[in-house]
Amino acid sequence: MSQLKPLPELSKVRDSHAVLFRGPIDHDAAANCYEHLRAAGPAPRLDLVLATTGGPATAARRLALLLHEYTQRLTILVPHRARSSGTLLCLAAHELVLGPLAELGPLDPQIAAAGPPQPGQPAVLSAEDLRAFRAMAEDWFGVDRPEDRLQVLALVAQRVFPGTLGAFYRAERLVRGIAAELLAFQLPEAEPATREAIVEHLVTGRHAHDDVVTRGQARNLGLRVTYPDAEQEDLMWAALEGSTE
Repeated sequence: MSQLKPLPELSKVRDSHAVLFRGPIDHDAAANCYEHLRAAGPAPRLDLVLATTGGPATAARRLALLLHEYTQRLTILVPHRARSSGTLLCLAAHELVLGPLAELGPLDPQIAAAGPPQPGQPAVLSAEDLRAFRAMAEDWFGVDRPEDRLQVLALVAQRVFPGTLGAFYRAERLVRGIAAELLAFQLPEAEPATREAIVEHLVTGRHAHDDVVTRGQARNLGLRVTYPDAEQEDLMWAALEGSTE
C-alpha cells in the first residue's frame, strides 16, 4: 500500500517538508497520502521522493492535484524509477531533481485482456502497439494505398474487439489531457505548442512501454530538471533503501 513517509534529514538539508512515496499510484493513493498531508499542514516547499512503476492515469492526476493543495512549491525527486503514471505525476512538479539512475518513461496507455489471453496474444496491449501495426505495414510491406489501409484496419478489427479499439482511443485522449493539465504546473510560461511537443513525445515518441527516459533526455525534452548534489543524492538513496514496497 502506498503512503507518505517523512524524511527529516532531507527536510533539514533542503529546508522543506520532504516525504517518500513508494509503491503503486492506485486509486487509494491520494486518500492514503491525505492523512499525512492534513496532519502536517500546508508547507511552503514540499519535496516528494518518488519510487513507483505507475498505475491509473486518473489516480496520478488526483494525487498531483492533492499535493498542490498543500504546498506552493512542489519538487519531485527521483533516485531510480518513476515510470508510466509516475512520469505523469512528475509533470506536475515545479521542479524535478533526478539522480544519475533516474528513469522516467512513456505515457502510452495499456489495457489488460479480459480473462486469460488467447494463445499467441499478449496479456496487456498498448495503444502504441496498435498504432505501430499500421506503420509496420507501410514500412515493411509498402501498404500505402487507401484501399490497402482499409484492409489493415479491417484486419485489426477482426483481432481486437471494436469496443476495445475505442477504449484505447479514449484512454490515449485521457492521458494526453491529463499530461497537458499537469505540465502547466511545471512550465506555466511555455508556449502551448512547447508543452504539446513534450506530451507528444512522451505518448508516441518512444519505441516501447518500458523504454527509459534518462535525466539528460528529460532535460533535453524541455522538462525543468536539476541534478542533486552528493549529499542530497545520498539521502535520496538512503530513503529508498530504508523503505519496503
